[in-house]
Amino acid sequence: MTGAAMSFTTDMADSGESLSRALRAIRRKRGLKTSDVARRMDMAQRSYELFEAGGGRITFERLMAFAEATDCDPFALMLVGPFGSAEFAIHCADTKLAMIMVMSLQEFAEDRGADLCFLEPPNIIAAFQRLFKDLGGRLDDNEAFLSKWLDGRTGMIDLGALSMRGLRRRKA
Repeated sequence: MTGAAMSFTTDMADSGESLSRALRAIRRKRGLKTSDVARRMDMAQRSYELFEAGGGRITFERLMAFAEATDCDPFALMLVGPFGSAEFAIHCADTKLAMIMVMSLQEFAEDRGADLCFLEPPNIIAAFQRLFKDLGGRLDDNEAFLSKWLDGRTGMIDLGALSMRGLRRRKA
């Protein structure tokens, strides 16, 4: 592997603060109140507030219910603990990157079944590196297009509909 070694934690309880930050940020991004999400999750508001604060039982079912209630990526939420960061879940809330990966993996597993045992780790690693390099290139292409398109524009432009993540990231 290139770059920094990844470290994973396995206990969701250890990720309470990061998960809480992700849950709160996603709820706010969706313009929802705690009472809205609690109702959608069929939970008492106090129980939901404890859950959002990183307390109470953090289960697969609750994370799936939150994802359904807020239209976010449930698998990105589950990776908050192993990644040690809320940002991945926040950034994937709209794109559903982790969920799409899991769905694609499930489809591949159903198609190939027992043949999966014949895959060699170096080939798997190389395939994922190619995939993520390609996705990164597509992000760079989008950023370059938007930057070029915006250059020289005058007057009011509603930038709310444009994806400006890349432009903001470069300025930061």
